[in-house]
Amino acid sequence: MQKIILLVFALSLYTTNAQEFKTTNKYTLTNVRSMGQEEEGKALIDLVVSEDRSNRIATVEITELELLEGIQITVLSNPNLEEISEILKVEVEYAACCSSTEGYYFLVTDAGDFIALPRLENLYCDTTRSDTHYVFPSQAFGQEGMVLRAALQYNETYTVKDIKVLQGFVWKDDDFDYKDAITASN
Repeated sequence: MQKIILLVFALSLYTTNAQEFKTTNKYTLTNVRSMGQEEEGKALIDLVVSEDRSNRIATVEITELELLEGIQITVLSNPNLEEISEILKVEVEYAACCSSTEGYYFLVTDAGDFIALPRLENLYCDTTRSDTHYVFPSQAFGQEGMVLRAALQYNETYTVKDIKVLQGFVWKDDDFDYKDAITASN
């Protein structure tokens, strides 16, 4: 019984320390412009630092302007990665018979530089109960010194029931040993 109480206490500490992305006004989108023919429905939008709009971080492509549902900008503070102050996430949402999202992630260095991770795409239809995200060390299911690309499976109440690591990136590890590598599966 004492071991069970200790385990529950440890898990509650782990969950309490796990961080999630939060909405921010620190970054914004600006300079919307069409791309190619107007009837194609594509656009480009610049992601910038709100206080210095000349500081362009990236250009986000809107592939289907008429289906655009919204764009959400969030940050994860203190991701527990060496020399990284926060993670910036831009999620572009589209709505049609099935909805979809495109996730853009940027690691913000202590020096103020931005490192882009590969874009993630998710498709949500009637029975979809999984999606792909990057998971960082300070988050639930995160691993120390690693950025994980993972498929999260949800139950009927949309709480995470399982996680499958698709790919792991070791961050700033000088003594990386190939035996510790997480292999990717596609």
